[in-house]
Amino acid sequence: MIDSRFFQSASPLSIAELQQLLGKKAVATGAQAYVSHVADFSDNDLEGAVIFITDAKYLSEKPKSLPSVCLISPKVAAKANLSTDLPGVTILETPNPRADFATIAIALHKSIAEEVGYGDRKDAIIDDSANIDPSVIIGAGANIAADVTICANSVIGPGVSIGPGSIIGANVSITHARLGSHTRISSGARIGEAGFGFVQIDGKQRRIPQLGRVIIGDEVEIGANTTVDRGALNDTIIGAQTKIDNLVQIGHNCRIGARCAIASQTGISGSTSLGDDVMIGGQVGLADHLSIGDGVVIVGRAGLMKDIPAGEKWGGYPAKPARQWFKEVAAVSKLAGTGKK
Repeated sequence: MIDSRFFQSASPLSIAELQQLLGKKAVATGAQAYVSHVADFSDNDLEGAVIFITDAKYLSEKPKSLPSVCLISPKVAAKANLSTDLPGVTILETPNPRADFATIAIALHKSIAEEVGYGDRKDAIIDDSANIDPSVIIGAGANIAADVTICANSVIGPGVSIGPGSIIGANVSITHARLGSHTRISSGARIGEAGFGFVQIDGKQRRIPQLGRVIIGDEVEIGANTTVDRGALNDTIIGAQTKIDNLVQIGHNCRIGARCAIASQTGISGSTSLGDDVMIGGQVGLADHLSIGDGVVIVGRAGLMKDIPAGEKWGGYPAKPARQWFKEVAAVSKLAGTGKK
């Protein structure tokens, strides 16, 4: 569900208004006569929501509740039994469901921090014991708990909450986020900025609104100049006691477990999930939508393009089990040495 602390929503749209906005007619009209928000297929409560489906395989999973409207491509519609798979849902067939979804999201939602303004600091809740430099900007509705320290020139967006005992370094920006207790964010970090989401509409790249949050657990440390993007619809989550080095990029919708350690210059692409106790060396690159099991170790400079089961150690480019990679490197070195003789 869209978090009203961070996003302002317009009045609901009728199905007729929605069709006018998109210039498309409904294939089948359902029982719900309005749409109030956009949502992900996996959300628990889809009443009044618009979702989109680009692959028929998702229909077999069955949504947890039924949305008002589903945007679907003709190719997917041809493979689906819509009256059975999505009973009572208004179906809009479109060649580009993602693009139309972005259009609806833009019409219904806007970021308070980015499009409305920060409001007045006096409307924030700030504990008397917090140590906040006079140069810090704090948005309306922010909640700063006891014993928090915020250093010079940092910016705390509207609705952001920071747990007790946390330390925020200089020149940090935090928006669309909730931080647990005793977190430490080093200078120059950027938490909660929009993720890298675009779709081509009429020959131009158009931004897809990023309507999720960043949720950071207790005792997390995030290094200098590291960036953690907020989710597109679901949240970006960092588990308790995870430690992240300087100059790390974490994409939107990533889920990082507890007690992980991520070294400098690592880049984690959107919607990748890490289990607990994962260790990642420096300059590692992870593709999107991967699943990394508990206790995995990834050697520095690896380029990962596959899921990794729990407890394994991988390295190389493209990454593979470390034992196999070491053998291949040794074999190539031996061949190269033989060639010189």
